[in-house]
Amino acid sequence: MNRRAAVGVLGSLAFGTVAAAWGQRALTQPVCTLTPEQIEGPFYLDQPRIREAISEGRPGVPLQLILRVLEASASCAPIPTAAVDVWQCDALGIYSGYEGAAIAPRHVEPVDDKTFLRGTQLTDAAGAVRFRTIYPGWYAGRTPHVHLKLRVGAKAATTQLYFPDEVTNAVYARAPYDRHPNRDTTNATDRFLGPIADKSLVMWTMARDGDGYVATATVALRTS
Repeated sequence: MNRRAAVGVLGSLAFGTVAAAWGQRALTQPVCTLTPEQIEGPFYLDQPRIREAISEGRPGVPLQLILRVLEASASCAPIPTAAVDVWQCDALGIYSGYEGAAIAPRHVEPVDDKTFLRGTQLTDAAGAVRFRTIYPGWYAGRTPHVHLKLRVGAKAATTQLYFPDEVTNAVYARAPYDRHPNRDTTNATDRFLGPIADKSLVMWTMARDGDGYVATATVALRTS
């Protein structure tokens, strides 16, 4: 399914409001400063998978990602029906489609047809969306992160969102992350996070949720 068809299907769905499902914890105190854009990276696939649960059984610490998309303006108006793509690596630092592939600075074609830890949804009337996933692992030269691509009409923005080091340290002491020890990059040394002056603009806010976590964030875009 191509992106236009996928977004058309999404638009025909009756999706509920994230605020109603999870209360106001992800939807209060919005930050309306423009979110810094970041590189897409080599592992993006323009093959939208319309779903909330994206792990496909990949082992790891359960994680809910709750994202709100707002106008980067004084109004802080929510942006409904924004298409949100997410993609991330698994607990051992592997991206679906690229198991065994070398890390490259630019996009490379996938080496298999796996699709774990990739998904697309539309924001609801509050500009909110949720994905069920696992906490990402690490790979050489990168601190753990989740990639986002957002599309509003003809406009698109790409960024990455990061996790507090103290949470990462606790998660990585657990299985299966402990099979991939000695991560070589923290938030302070990541070459993409490091140059951002206000790192709160690209950080998840974390809360415990049973054996896992809930991560909330706001992304502010200019649509006009």
